[in-house]
Amino acid sequence: MKHLTITFAVFLFTTIVVSQDKNIETKSVSIDNLISFIVDNIERKTEDSELPTENITFLLQTPVNDLVIEDKVILNQAFKLVSKRLTKYDYISIITYKGFNGIALKQVSPKNLKSILYTIDNLKPCVKEFHEDGIELAYEFANENFLEDSINTVVMIRNPKASHGEQETVQNAKAPKKNSNIVLISAIALLPEILSVIKD
Repeated sequence: MKHLTITFAVFLFTTIVVSQDKNIETKSVSIDNLISFIVDNIERKTEDSELPTENITFLLQTPVNDLVIEDKVILNQAFKLVSKRLTKYDYISIITYKGFNGIALKQVSPKNLKSILYTIDNLKPCVKEFHEDGIELAYEFANENFLEDSINTVVMIRNPKASHGEQETVQNAKAPKKNSNIVLISAIALLPEILSVIKD
């Protein structure tokens, strides 16, 4: 198990390093701090702003089924704030990981608030194709949709509530899925340390 955890952590580290070669910045925030994070990290722009455009991939940690109401409220308010701070020339995407992995919303303008809020309220149904690894998917997506002369960012939104009920799910799962979940949880726990090493 330790070998698998280390292997996955190294893979995640390598993926982030490769993304950095393409100038994709990684940021991590707890869902409970998301609104203050947006205030501190996403600068308010006007349509005629000379600031570079933003291309943000939000990587959202999910439970197996659906977000709790409190998380939906936070996300709705957070994306309304994003919509106010960015312009129609910027892009955001939403990808999910952990409970279910997939692309919930491909690149749209932050001003397309109706689509964004619909995605948050119907997160799992919006994922058309499920993948084994949402984190890997997010970086592949960010690389494939990389925009030159833009600020390309992956923002990982950690959600502690997504772990509630996980023990029961893991116990009822088949062995390979159980191992996969444990490795992923361990790798996510290591992420802050990995990011600090990269920054140094």
